[in-house]
Amino acid sequence: MCVREQGLVVRKGAGALLLFLVAACGGGGGADPAPQPTPPITPQPPLADPPGIDKALLRQQVDAFVAEQRAKIAAIDCSQSQTGSCEPIKNIRFSEGQALPARLRADQTILLIDSGITHAATLRYRSRMLAYYRLSESSGLVEPYDPVIASTPRWGAELLRAIDGFQYRDAAGQMRPSHVPAAWLEPLRPLLKGARDFAALDRIPHGNMVLSQLVEASPQAGFVVLDPFPFQSLLKAQRASVCAKDAASLEQAAQRAAQSLGLVMQRHGVDYVNLSGGWFAEDLAISWAALNCSGSLSPEEASRLMLALRPLFAQLFESPTVLGVQSAGGAMSPLTHPLDVMELPQRLRVGYYHPLQAAPLPADGVVGAQRPAVDEPSAADRRWIDVFVGTGMTRSGFRPEFNTAPPLRTDSVYGLGLWPVDSSTTSWSAPQALNRLIHLKQQLAPTMAPEAPLDAALIQRMKTALTPMGCSWAPEDGGRCKLQDPAWHRQQELFRQGWLPADWRWE
Repeated sequence: MCVREQGLVVRKGAGALLLFLVAACGGGGGADPAPQPTPPITPQPPLADPPGIDKALLRQQVDAFVAEQRAKIAAIDCSQSQTGSCEPIKNIRFSEGQALPARLRADQTILLIDSGITHAATLRYRSRMLAYYRLSESSGLVEPYDPVIASTPRWGAELLRAIDGFQYRDAAGQMRPSHVPAAWLEPLRPLLKGARDFAALDRIPHGNMVLSQLVEASPQAGFVVLDPFPFQSLLKAQRASVCAKDAASLEQAAQRAAQSLGLVMQRHGVDYVNLSGGWFAEDLAISWAALNCSGSLSPEEASRLMLALRPLFAQLFESPTVLGVQSAGGAMSPLTHPLDVMELPQRLRVGYYHPLQAAPLPADGVVGAQRPAVDEPSAADRRWIDVFVGTGMTRSGFRPEFNTAPPLRTDSVYGLGLWPVDSSTTSWSAPQALNRLIHLKQQLAPTMAPEAPLDAALIQRMKTALTPMGCSWAPEDGGRCKLQDPAWHRQQELFRQGWLPADWRWE
């Protein structure tokens, strides 16, 4: 199911404010023979990656930094003064910072399409941000954007910049920028609560939850941000065509927008796309009315206008060197979800399942004819979903309970600590699938040069490895094992690189 946010359909599900469960499909192996399993991937040991960083020495330096910052922050009381460390810094611009390529891998550049990422992108994770864009409501093209944080206390800005720009000193005294895992910064988290929580509202937007799952699990990924989602902006730019129900004219505008987006993707060498949202025909009708168009719009007319946006989806999910994930919708059909049900070769549509009390799935998800004893809220849509990612929830709902290795997130505004993703929605499952794909690429092509783009053959290998053959319990899956639990099996760069040990627990 979906919650509409400013005209955008944002995926929501059980555990969010709006709850809806679709009965899971049953099914067994039937009389047909089980498909031939895909050969498993040989696990690789943790690497000293990135090269040249002694993580034990780095941890000592981070611990010293944390102790220093704790003492400094504990002494701050801005209730009595707005000077010195408490002085508000006004209008901090994204353009004041810069990405640090030394911290990033050229083959892990993500186009993140979402809303409300300004604060995290401008301060805490600025070194990971390659560029910021939005689709202009005047030109209808993707253009550079320079977001602004209106006000932040000086001590807060200095803290977040110090974490983001942390310098590792090696045994020879040489300095270099380094990732600092949010889990190592947990002791600072209690100090940024209550009166010192200077960015409480900035954590609310949808995009922060998505970013918070990507920045830590894939610590060398760089980001190109497109904020907000472009579809509503394009409709505003093309109000006359929309109100006239002129799908041909709208499609021409979408083609121009897609071309401008393609130039951005080429300029930054985008490898992956994360789209944790969708755009439905019924929501197009709502947006059409919000544009103050006269008359009514039938479902068929809305669907035709919806399909006029296909050039944007083609740019995102048909580019031969880019692999994308999109959160799957709910109760889908060709009329109500024409863009979601469309087969696009470079797109993986992501759903979720709850492991409940069942035994964990194997690392490759291969279970043959035996249906796993899990809860699948989106099972009715499985023919249009490419992979289901485990939530780690042994009990879903308002106060979920978790197994010992659920999907993890941080607070992307502060980035202090790791804890479970505590609501279930396909919006949150999409970044988990993307983290797994980045991890798979390193497993499948460990010697591939970072500057080399993805190619069709490697992308197909990654997709095959994500959902290997060997499951016959759901005939509509064509033998593929669509249920996967990358969080349980630590199938992320955070663990492969040894930033955290495989037995690390969030409790």
